[in-house]
Amino acid sequence: MEAGVELFGTEGYVNVSVKKICDEAGLTQRYFYESFPDRVNLLAAVYQRCVDIARSATIAAATEVIDRAGVADGPVPAAVIPILAEEALGGFINSLVEDPRRARVILIEVVGVAPEIEKLRLGAIHDWADLIAGFASNGRPTTPKQKLAAIGLVGAITQLLVDWQMALTDPINEQAGPDLFQVDSVHDVVTEMFVATYDKIFG
Repeated sequence: MEAGVELFGTEGYVNVSVKKICDEAGLTQRYFYESFPDRVNLLAAVYQRCVDIARSATIAAATEVIDRAGVADGPVPAAVIPILAEEALGGFINSLVEDPRRARVILIEVVGVAPEIEKLRLGAIHDWADLIAGFASNGRPTTPKQKLAAIGLVGAITQLLVDWQMALTDPINEQAGPDLFQVDSVHDVVTEMFVATYDKIFG
């Protein structure tokens, strides 16, 4: 798993063979195939681990805000939503910034690899949307419009972070230049988007 994070997150999935993974891990290929039938299954496991880390960081940041506001057992007041959005998104974004390998796996390397990976990725998108809607709706059942809004927010932050990640690896890309896609700017923009969506659709 650690070898998968390192190699998929630095060299890219298409450039990494089973042999290279095993060399990185210091194991023979026999041990690989005892754990995973192929590279796709290892990528799925690595992706899920990376998502779990990001989700834990997001929830921890959100929980801290809710605890500070003294509303752990009740609805989140509308006045707390802006700081909740800012800090929860900060927890998520910082979890990617602190390990760009995980960011590359989540944002780049899993896209279009195989149907089973796409199913896993789309499932994660909807799980993120459910998390957003859960905070925003204060535990009330979400409407179809609110569900769509939450999915749209996940898509927005994902694309902005994809461009941020691409700017890191391809600084001369005219569409994703390093001056435009600064991570602090991305954080500010998505926070404003989340708060505006809350006010318009959830509030």
